[in-house]
Amino acid sequence: MSDRLYRTVRAGYMALTDCAPLIIAQELGFDLQEGIRLEPVRMNSWSGIRDGLAFEKLECAHMPGALALAMHLGLSGMKTGIRVPLLLGHGGNGITVSTDLYEEAAAILGSAMPTTRSESGMLVRVVAEKRKANKQPRLRLGAVHAFSSLNYELRAWLAHAGLDPDVDVELIVVPRPKMVEALAIGEIDGFSVGDPWGQLAVEAGIGRIVATKADLYPYSPEKVLAFRSAWVEGHYEIAVKTAAVVSRALGWAAQEENHAELAQILTQEEYLDLPEEVLSRALDCKPKLAPDTDGEPVARYLDFSGDNQPTTADAMWLLAQMRRWEQVKPGCEADVAEVFKPFEPIGSTVAKLEVGSKKDPAAAAFDGVDFTEGDVEAYKQAFAV
Repeated sequence: MSDRLYRTVRAGYMALTDCAPLIIAQELGFDLQEGIRLEPVRMNSWSGIRDGLAFEKLECAHMPGALALAMHLGLSGMKTGIRVPLLLGHGGNGITVSTDLYEEAAAILGSAMPTTRSESGMLVRVVAEKRKANKQPRLRLGAVHAFSSLNYELRAWLAHAGLDPDVDVELIVVPRPKMVEALAIGEIDGFSVGDPWGQLAVEAGIGRIVATKADLYPYSPEKVLAFRSAWVEGHYEIAVKTAAVVSRALGWAAQEENHAELAQILTQEEYLDLPEEVLSRALDCKPKLAPDTDGEPVARYLDFSGDNQPTTADAMWLLAQMRRWEQVKPGCEADVAEVFKPFEPIGSTVAKLEVGSKKDPAAAAFDGVDFTEGDVEAYKQAFAV
């Protein structure tokens, strides 16, 4: 087929390991087999992706699920109707603290050091309490966007340790490419970010990954494939084909025998331009968590397998986090109920959507708080902070 006969679909992405399905769909030609040309567009910030989608510079994008809801509700940037037909896997996030903070906490705690990553917020608590007692500045922790699981996981982790994230520490937004540098110069004491940036801080000897999304909320939604609703309405068949080829790429990326090739592709300059070894560890769920150690097995650290079709429960879970942290007023359930919804297949689409086992987004949550998609407010009220 001549290039001019392919319909180009521009897909924004950030240079994170979990952008892999978009890259693979194009690199392995899954898109051309459906008669479309997927054009991955590397962006520098989530705000840039948000605005690119809103102002029609992109047709779809790799983005945090919460940001997709925030766009739809008019809470971030220009209010834009959004449709999410596909989750882009699970996991990939990590909370990293500086080696200085870790060592200071270890000296205070001694034999009382937390033995599980889900309880590691205690490291921040004891140092924060020491600083408060000495009338020193609060610890500063970074996240890349307010409307992201990275922000919610950091807040929940701190609250679980007995800290009020808005009082006892200072949370700031730091651009993803500046995270490691900010940690190195002491501008921040830790951060919550997607792979591979935590591993890069560990590689540099300046940080330790003390908790991962897999330790906190292993089945909760993470990045999604988001479309402008208006574009979908006018180009439904193309949208369906786009989601289908990305779903096919998810299935390919989930296969362990493909991880070496996937890492080689992602390491290229036009994509992530990062060390292949670091990417391979993430793909194999064996991230490097501390300096002078090898990769450590972390189940579901980054998982492209399973059922990646979105559900109303996924949307309500994210809305519940937004409610918990007072980002949205009550009563938005009906507005977001149709956002996370798979496309209906059309005719003879070659690449069928991958389907596997689906768990509740709150399954195995580290805080043990029950979640019911029909009662967001009850979830919010279950927390003291």
